[in-house]
Amino acid sequence: MITKLNLANQSTFDRFLQAFTEIPFNKMLGLKLEHFDTESVTMRFNMKNELIGNFLHGILHGGVISSVLDMAGGVIVMTSAIHRHPEASANELAAILGKTSTVDLQISYLRPGKGETFIAKAWLTKSGNKISFTRMELHNQNDELIATGNGTYLTG
Repeated sequence: MITKLNLANQSTFDRFLQAFTEIPFNKMLGLKLEHFDTESVTMRFNMKNELIGNFLHGILHGGVISSVLDMAGGVIVMTSAIHRHPEASANELAAILGKTSTVDLQISYLRPGKGETFIAKAWLTKSGNKISFTRMELHNQNDELIATGNGTYLTG
């Protein structure tokens, strides 16, 4: 379930959700937003041939893992920014979100990316006016922890 935030301009938030699903890379990955609110985000995607990194064993490419975890971290940071500026106009919010970028990303690959479905989770560990910090995890459908990440993001 995707939680609606209490915003004066709900249509801006709805456009943010739509923009996420329209990002070409997210479409190629098959990335679906499953849950998000001001505390955490959960995304899901299915394994497909285009995502295989080790073709001998059919495991997920490490670059896909890091990209998905980075996306999850970025979305929770942007959600927090939207929540901190409930009265912002669409243009003001676009300017705020446009400043969001990854400053540092650390990924620990714990197991081979074996699975049919993968679930990425992210939550804020600290959110500030300029910098935010996130923690991310990637699990497979059996709840095996594949990778963890820590992200630092420039925020608006």
